Amino acid sequence: MSLSKQFRKLFISCFIHNARVFSTSGCQLSNTLLHRTVNRHRKIKSGSNDYQLQEEDQTEMEGEKVVEMNAEMEVKKKQQTDVESFKEKYPEFLPRTDHTSRRDYVLEMLHRRDMFRRRQNLNIPEFYVGSIVAVTVTDPYSPSKENRFVGICIQRRFSGLDHNFTLRNVIYGQGIEIKYDLYNPNILSIECLRMEKRLDPELLYLRDCPQEYSTVPLDMEKIPAPKGKDVPINDIKVPLNNPPWLQRWERRKDLKGITGNVRRLTARQRKRAELSEKPWLENDIMLEYRRSLRDDEVIHIKNVVEKFLAKEQWRKESQGQS
Repeated sequence: MSLSKQFRKLFISCFIHNARVFSTSGCQLSNTLLHRTVNRHRKIKSGSNDYQLQEEDQTEMEGEKVVEMNAEMEVKKKQQTDVESFKEKYPEFLPRTDHTSRRDYVLEMLHRRDMFRRRQNLNIPEFYVGSIVAVTVTDPYSPSKENRFVGICIQRRFSGLDHNFTLRNVIYGQGIEIKYDLYNPNILSIECLRMEKRLDPELLYLRDCPQEYSTVPLDMEKIPAPKGKDVPINDIKVPLNNPPWLQRWERRKDLKGITGNVRRLTARQRKRAELSEKPWLENDIMLEYRRSLRDDEVIHIKNVVEKFLAKEQWRKESQGQS
């Protein structure tokens, strides 16, 4: 065999061997890729189920969070309502907000203690500005040694032992106002004849209104308050008399219970009333902060007062049973 034939035979054998090796490795590679593809598809399929489960869990968690947030908002709303009702019901237990830099917490605690002791001997009912109240006090110059006055509560001021309220009535065509200290030891009894609220926190403008809006019969019988319902609000709007007035009511834009305070003014008075307005005070955050109390502080005082009232009620019930 010639040398060229031997080289040709060797070349053909090497080519066939390389072709076999390439085909085998290609099959192995194709099989390997196929297994990897299958595994990848399996992982994607299982991962999609896990993702769906995660989505369901996340949706459920979001639903639980929404329910919890709604419950918290309801609790906060109820708490805020309780705080506001306590401020209106027991303003004497709240500290003064006009001298916040000179507050004495020990003195406030001692005042509350004395107020509790006074309430053990005097039944102080619930009443608001606008309620009709009857007060009986000791009078050494009266034949019966007592004096009773009935009127509309037009103002409640101050806090602690200094808290006082003013009653107004018209007797024989003359307006009579008497200011009582709520914890005065000379007071024998306080009775709320008709419990109601007004649109304004003070009713001092009744001094410049017709007398029929301040007249209350002295022999008025007690009207029981509705149980289980909110305190009724009397939304009557009282007209003012002709000027002059005791105060410049035309400059009081916050009052809702009066009418006619601008109709009888001159152009000059209206202009001066417009110049005296201070609309920026409505958005004064720091002023509102200084004039208000924190809710946690009010809640603490509220818990102390409710604890005393519950103890006092239990004491009266035990005395009644004995």
